[in-house]
Amino acid sequence: MADLKKITDWDKLNALLEKDESTSQKNVIDEAKLLAHLKSRVKGQDEILKDVARVIRLSWMKDKRTRPVCNLLFLGPTGTGKTELAKAICEFLFGDEKALLRFDCSELASAEMSKARLTGSSSGFTGSEQGGQLTRPMFANPKRVILFDEVEKAHPIVFDLLLQLMGEGRLTEQGSGKTADYTQCVFVMTSNALAEPIAKGVAGLTDYAQIVNAIKTLLAEEGTFRPELLGRVDKVYLFDPLGPMHVAEIALLKIIKLGQEFGVEVRFVAPELLMQALEANVKVSKFGIRELERILFDRYASLFVDAKEKKTKAVSFDVDHDGDIVCRPEEPAPKAP
Repeated sequence: MADLKKITDWDKLNALLEKDESTSQKNVIDEAKLLAHLKSRVKGQDEILKDVARVIRLSWMKDKRTRPVCNLLFLGPTGTGKTELAKAICEFLFGDEKALLRFDCSELASAEMSKARLTGSSSGFTGSEQGGQLTRPMFANPKRVILFDEVEKAHPIVFDLLLQLMGEGRLTEQGSGKTADYTQCVFVMTSNALAEPIAKGVAGLTDYAQIVNAIKTLLAEEGTFRPELLGRVDKVYLFDPLGPMHVAEIALLKIIKLGQEFGVEVRFVAPELLMQALEANVKVSKFGIRELERILFDRYASLFVDAKEKKTKAVSFDVDHDGDIVCRPEEPAPKAP
């Protein structure tokens, strides 16, 4: 008998089989891994994260789509993790936050400027060859998370575009006439409008359908969102205010991330320093977690720069008797084999 091991390149065949298997599994998401990733970045919203992971896994499984993967509406007070969750979804699904298209809707309050910015200027007008910020990036990469932050502040013409996007998954660029495809995208809209009335309106409700109906009814009656737009939303999530322990976790994550931006690993942060961050954040809590980031940058950036200049790869942060931060060099954590 022939020696089968010598007749073909088995290593190459195995690689081809693995590639074929990965291709056949392209529409499969590991829900547990997605949930773990979301929990590593967003704190205090575990029930929301569980359902988001479930919805995305189920929606992702479709072989054919005529609309986006899913359209999500995140509601709740400022600084509860709505934008961060959109970033975390993008990082997991597409490998990089750079695949996120984010629009601050407070900048989309005028009619003509909003349409030109999103879908480009009409042919013949200045800048028409540049295309729109919502359409042109899609031609290069149609797999994205598209985030409309504080969507209630957008001009009605933006809602007209959203109706088309969320319903048909297509949008035509004005200057080029090319049609962008959004059927591989996850759409996220965030809003902190009517946060207190909504919280009061759903107090005591436990059935998801009743909660969503109460929220949508309130938003429509107050004129915050048009009923036809709410009808295209797949899931509505109401984010809870964060407790002190959750804010402390977020502060710790922000310090670690800030260190990574400077190329310095954080090995330890004293609890007293997290308490200091919480106390400082309470004074500006109405501005949300973004203000916490500024506080932490002011306190820790110079220490990370000093460590980097000294070629220190890892540090710990402690506190002295006067409550000041003490930065100590550490050995970097050993890399996993």
